[in-house]
Amino acid sequence: MDILGIGNVLLDIFCFSEEDTALSLGLHPNSSVRVSPERLDELLLAITNPVYVSGGAVSNSLKTASALGFTCGAIGCIGQEDRENDRWARIITADLAAYGVQQILEERNVTTGRRLILHMPGGVTSIAWAPGAAPTLRPEQIEADLVARTSMVYLDGHLLKNTAITDRIITLCKGFSVPLVIDIGTVETASKRSSSIPEFLTRTDCVLLVNEDEAFPLAVTLESIVPGDRGMQSASSFVDSIFSFFTTKKQAFPCIVRKEGPGGATAWHRGTRIHRDTQEVAHCIDKTAAGDVFGGAFMCAFLKNAPLSDALDFANTAARHALFVPGSRLDWNDFVALRDELPLS
Repeated sequence: MDILGIGNVLLDIFCFSEEDTALSLGLHPNSSVRVSPERLDELLLAITNPVYVSGGAVSNSLKTASALGFTCGAIGCIGQEDRENDRWARIITADLAAYGVQQILEERNVTTGRRLILHMPGGVTSIAWAPGAAPTLRPEQIEADLVARTSMVYLDGHLLKNTAITDRIITLCKGFSVPLVIDIGTVETASKRSSSIPEFLTRTDCVLLVNEDEAFPLAVTLESIVPGDRGMQSASSFVDSIFSFFTTKKQAFPCIVRKEGPGGATAWHRGTRIHRDTQEVAHCIDKTAAGDVFGGAFMCAFLKNAPLSDALDFANTAARHALFVPGSRLDWNDFVALRDELPLS
């Protein structure tokens, strides 16, 4: 297997409305709130013409890599009712199967994790999510022989709060010399759940993916173990000094990549800092999965030992394709065509 993904498996449910649906449902515009499964059920009763897409960082990234011709498998948890997969889980498994992603999913006696994404006029978005079964992953689900037979492990940053999971991944990836890619995923993870990141960066062959708004809080968290007095620095210089410290060695790992959306991407690797711009997109349908699609494409290029600048360009190109579809409902033919652009060493 080329890429083994571990993380929260969710069902993304999109609603494209011509009015301010959020307020009528008691949700705040441009907000993301965690709700109970029962509350999410209530919200869905008011939604017309929903679009269902398997989601979460693992699903989005692996669907991308699979469409680009790589073999992928997802470890996660889904829900059940009456001793069978619930209807939400059935949608997820069918979607992953359609993209050729192998599924190593355990069932839980709770609802499958779901996320409602409301798109309204003016680019306003509101999100309500109920994690359900998604975060109930057991360390034992990550089987040693499966890790040993994969070329790269991908970890959803939401799992960094689970020390049993992180300890097992460090042990297995280090023991089998398998490269590990971690997508931080949220500002909260960067600022409050990143205590294990130094261990990943120093003990494993690690690639770290961070969003632009996650870079500074992560750097603040890591600062205490970086020697030297940084004095009065701008935020960008501060991030650069911290990330450069961890990537100063002239070796393949670690590598830190900052995803900057319309600003492109910046990487710290082998003692250098590389930035690549991307093409501007005037209008888009949805941005939910763009960062994950970037990650999936970047992993493919990295596995092919592509020059870092080429890998960033390729990932930027793939991410743009995700802006014109809901979530990771990627056009298979578009990504088959992208295979010809996959950079090589």
